[in-house]
Amino acid sequence: MSFREKSAWISVLSMSAIYGYYFWSVIHAGPQAGRFRFGGLLLGTIIALVAVQVVLTVAVAIFMPREAKAPRDERDKLIELRAMRVAYAGLATGVALACFFGAFNPPLVFNTNALLFILVTAEIMRSACQIIQYRRGA
Repeated sequence: MSFREKSAWISVLSMSAIYGYYFWSVIHAGPQAGRFRFGGLLLGTIIALVAVQVVLTVAVAIFMPREAKAPRDERDKLIELRAMRVAYAGLATGVALACFFGAFNPPLVFNTNALLFILVTAEIMRSACQIIQYRRGA
């Protein structure tokens, strides 16, 4: 498994776990919880995500220093491009749906977290697409 594939795995797993916990907490708190509670929870989520991804990526780079320093080749660039295209399509679709449902005047907490969920999902889609393409040998 290449360094870039391992990095994509780190991204998928850490984002799924950490943001999964965040969205689970938001759902269970309901719209009655204050904005400040969600702000603190989101800040903690972002800090945790950055810390986990940095530590794991550095650990992988220590064990694979040559691959970590290797420049991206044409295959890596093509895989990244395809993954970005898929993620952008998901992001655009999600934002269009959020705009549609925003017309029904849901609570602000719902709108904000729906857009964050769409952004996180698109990023997970990008990394997952990279993993699939590396596995297929694209």
